[in-house]
Amino acid sequence: MTQTDIVECPNCKGLMLATVNKKTKTCPYCGTRVDTGKAKRLARAETAMQASEMLRKLKAERQINAHKSAQK
Repeated sequence: MTQTDIVECPNCKGLMLATVNKKTKTCPYCGTRVDTGKAKRLARAETAMQASEMLRKLKAERQINAHKSAQK
């Protein structure tokens, strides 16, 4: 099984999935080529399916936090 990381794009702060054995990944939001070894890793999952669920939750949390910040 290939482990999957959730990493943050250093340019736009978008979150993306990256398999552990891949060295680079193109950000789907801004097109930046991201060095996955140097990128901020937010989580690691044993399967892509687990990583996808984690990613969904992290994105939802970010939206909630952004909404709360906007209300202040």
